[in-house]
Amino acid sequence: MKKLILCLSLSFFSLSIAAQSSQSVETLTLEKSVRIAITNSVAVLQAKGNYELTGVQVLQAYGQFLPSLSASVGYTPIALNQRINPTTLPGGVVIFPLFAQQTTGLNFNIVSSLNLFNGLADQAGLQQALSNNRGSEYTLTRAKQDIAFNVAQGYLQILLNQELLRISQENLKASQERLRQLQEQTRLGSRAIADLYQQEAQKAADELAMIRADNTLRNSKLALLRQLRLEPTKEYEFVQPATDTTMLDEQYKDEQALIAAALESRADIKSSQESVNANSWAISQARSTYLPQLNLNFSFGSNGFNVLSQSIDGASVNPPALPSLLSQVGNQLGYSLGLQLSWTLFDRFSTNLRQQQAEITFQNSQLAYEDLKIRVAVEVKQALGDYNAAISQLESTRRGLVSAEKAFETVQKRYEVGSATFVEVTTAQAALVQAQSNRAQAVFNFTFQKKILEYFLGKTDVNSL
Repeated sequence: MKKLILCLSLSFFSLSIAAQSSQSVETLTLEKSVRIAITNSVAVLQAKGNYELTGVQVLQAYGQFLPSLSASVGYTPIALNQRINPTTLPGGVVIFPLFAQQTTGLNFNIVSSLNLFNGLADQAGLQQALSNNRGSEYTLTRAKQDIAFNVAQGYLQILLNQELLRISQENLKASQERLRQLQEQTRLGSRAIADLYQQEAQKAADELAMIRADNTLRNSKLALLRQLRLEPTKEYEFVQPATDTTMLDEQYKDEQALIAAALESRADIKSSQESVNANSWAISQARSTYLPQLNLNFSFGSNGFNVLSQSIDGASVNPPALPSLLSQVGNQLGYSLGLQLSWTLFDRFSTNLRQQQAEITFQNSQLAYEDLKIRVAVEVKQALGDYNAAISQLESTRRGLVSAEKAFETVQKRYEVGSATFVEVTTAQAALVQAQSNRAQAVFNFTFQKKILEYFLGKTDVNSL
């Protein structure tokens, strides 16, 4: 009975450990990884913040067409006013008594101003803000595409490294099996001891290759986890999507059409265009101070005061009887409405400096835009060439793998009957491993080259993530 209880306890403990182990492994797909990276990316968060800021700037630019409005209320509980008040007495005698008065006061004022003309600076500022807002939105889109592209590259590299590790593990397993056979054959005297030593050396080399492949895989995982900003101490399983070796449509064969499409659709090109537009409006805004400004001003307010006490040369004098503060404020309302024209005739060349700065900034943005168009054309041309090369590599590595498998199988059988040397076997095995690696790299490279082409064409879809 005790043994039964012990066995059941161990079983439950093992199941608990297995459940905890399975729960600690997080599964990552390519789509999930891209989504996590976009959510956590500092570059995307910064671009998003800049986009939101330009939206506020657009609101502020619209606000320049509205009148300003300010209001103020003042209450003075007590104020002391002292002054010498020259007084002429009968007979022509002039005296200089000190007049002192303590008062309390209340006032309010409402002021509004509407700009009617300022050299079209408001219109230029609005257009500049709108261009900056559109440009920052395109920058945000491109930042997301950059992250998606980089994550896809890192993720596919992990899948490739996993495949290369699997190949090296299978190769090591075959090498270990051959060593076991040679040990038995050497013991029976059917194989030379030199073959055994050579196989031991080959097995050690295969172990080293597997260790290196495993370390490369580990480093590629850590690099992606760092990019995703995930906890590196946890365990992750990277799901391999279905292998896609389908060719792109016929439209991808027209190089000039692809370049034109990239120039039309890429977010960074559109962002650069908006930057040029914004800087052109900045020139108009800088020139606006050469022209006069016309404002419509309006003010409305009232005030009142009461005398608390007063004296002449220290002798108290009865203060005048005045209405209450609220009554005075309500009865002494006043307003003004007027136009104000101002024109800066000489500002010590400040406007000229701002105009020159704006023009140079505009020229630099034009140069950057033209340079970007050249870079886009080169990127598309190179990506298309790499994609076509990847297609050729698919077929070449397929034939190479078939030939290497047949060659190894043939040499292995010949070696088993003693008609092939050990060197021939190891050479055929190395050729097979190389062919398997080349094939794996060709398949993943083809998949990645399609994503590169989509990225350089600006077709990477990140809006659904």
